[in-house]
Amino acid sequence: MEDMPARSAPPMVLIVDDNEPTANALAKVLKAARFEAAVSYRGGDAVEYAQRHPVSAAIVDIHLPDLSGLVVTQKLRERLGPSTPIIILSGDTSMEMLNALSHVGATYFFSKPVNSAQLVERLQEWTGGQRDKGTRGQGEGVAR
Repeated sequence: MEDMPARSAPPMVLIVDDNEPTANALAKVLKAARFEAAVSYRGGDAVEYAQRHPVSAAIVDIHLPDLSGLVVTQKLRERLGPSTPIIILSGDTSMEMLNALSHVGATYFFSKPVNSAQLVERLQEWTGGQRDKGTRGQGEGVAR
């Protein structure tokens, strides 16, 4: 009997968005692309989750009910280290917000509505996730 190679667990992506339909839709897209997804609707809950669980990447909305997404990103960066991708997902494309992203440790920015295929491709590149060709060409919006 041959030894079967151990299967690695799918990358875990933490989704932080107070808009429940958006967060749940993102989780569904990511699961279809063979990621695991954890959803937090509040920034403080997301930071607590990242302290207790391994996270391969995070997607963070800027406008949250309890903390700014910029503060959440900074706290996640401190917890997750420099190599974990943290993607900002927001409809706020003001220069002030965009200029703040590098200061809090954000890896990338996508404007809402997001092109889900581009988001999945980026996550796969950064986490080494399996590419699921079925997600190509779906979604709306423009990545920045």
